[in-house]
Amino acid sequence: MPANEVIIKPQNNTSLFQEFIKNSTKSPSRKAQQNFLNIITSVADIIKKICVSEKLIFDVSYDGKKYWQQAKKYQAIFIDGGVYSSFLSSSAPFAIRAKSYIVKPDEVLHKREVFEETVKFVGDLYDADTSLFDLSEDPYEDNQLLTKKKDAARITFETAAIVRHIFEKQKFEYCFLHGPLQTPIMPFSGPEFPLFKKNVIKTILHFFKIDESSDLDRHFINVYLSSINYIKKSKYPIFGIVERTGSTIYLRNLLFVAQRKGLISEADYDKTIGLIKRYKINDGNLFEIILKDCQALRPLEVQKQIPSKAWGEWQNQMDSFPKVFVSYLRTNKNQAPIRVESLSFPKKLAKDFEYILATSKLLPNYGFPAGLDIIDKAAKIPSWLGKTAKGYYLKYYLNLALQSKDPTTITTALKAISDGDRKWKNRPKAGRLPR
Repeated sequence: MPANEVIIKPQNNTSLFQEFIKNSTKSPSRKAQQNFLNIITSVADIIKKICVSEKLIFDVSYDGKKYWQQAKKYQAIFIDGGVYSSFLSSSAPFAIRAKSYIVKPDEVLHKREVFEETVKFVGDLYDADTSLFDLSEDPYEDNQLLTKKKDAARITFETAAIVRHIFEKQKFEYCFLHGPLQTPIMPFSGPEFPLFKKNVIKTILHFFKIDESSDLDRHFINVYLSSINYIKKSKYPIFGIVERTGSTIYLRNLLFVAQRKGLISEADYDKTIGLIKRYKINDGNLFEIILKDCQALRPLEVQKQIPSKAWGEWQNQMDSFPKVFVSYLRTNKNQAPIRVESLSFPKKLAKDFEYILATSKLLPNYGFPAGLDIIDKAAKIPSWLGKTAKGYYLKYYLNLALQSKDPTTITTALKAISDGDRKWKNRPKAGRLPR
């Protein structure tokens, strides 16, 4: 045996749990954690210098009660979507809705708050008659594709809710969407992704005129692009608000612009981008260090649809998506900043951000617009309703199997509606060894 060869001897009496606790309490990767703190602090220093140099940081005024003496006259709308889906072997029951919460504080009590179920749909993604999409015998039809269908439907319905309010010429001081105002759509560009059904598009998007000679008009990407362009024409400001973000979209664009302006060298740019990737630094945790309570960043114009060779036949559509203006607002000293998105640079930046800040401070230690919290709870489809619906679907499936009177079919149905036969209760019971 070579002299320098190390043999790891088994320690039969050691416990992984004991070793884990010992390691966590006595030596919890101190060097690695200290290194991370040093790195994120150094990156924060670089970013802050750029922000100060470009005058991107500004204070947002907040005067609580005094502010609402005037702001109570503003009528605002808050929009969010809720989805229920369950992928069973026999069916994929699906329900989706987008709700709107309209509030004007100085109205009489019975008119002050209004909830609208702006768009809704109930169906089955496996059923040709009640599905949102055209069905095809595609080999890629798996749970991953079903999840993409669900995401595309949610995005479309939330966008359609905004479109409908604009189409019906309703007047608001502000409109807020819970989530990003524009979503990257690369995941939906594959050849396996199906088209929306004609009646679905006509029902939820009144403005949308389908070209009967072009089926691709019903593809999610084209529908979404048309909706975004329609929203961009709105006469009142529309913002997408993201509460928790793991994105680096602001950091990357800020560094890119700074490098082009000569504020940092190309070598420093590459090094900083490398550190952001390696240590998974994002906008949220970095700007939490830089921004103080009631401070914000001026919006940067960014491209949400990142150029890629994989775009293929969707190149023209991807290039046609408008750029998005992204900013961050620190609403609470105990929480990370929220991301604010709009399709155009806010004409009254200070006034708009003052309203967002004021609605975020309506509750103690709260850091998100209260109206979005209300509509988030209202739009969600309750779990008890989903479980009940799933139970009825499974009961119906079993009933069909029982009517067939075929033992194999019945056994298959029983296994399908259960969690499977590999359960803890079916395993050997642990018992004590005899002394």
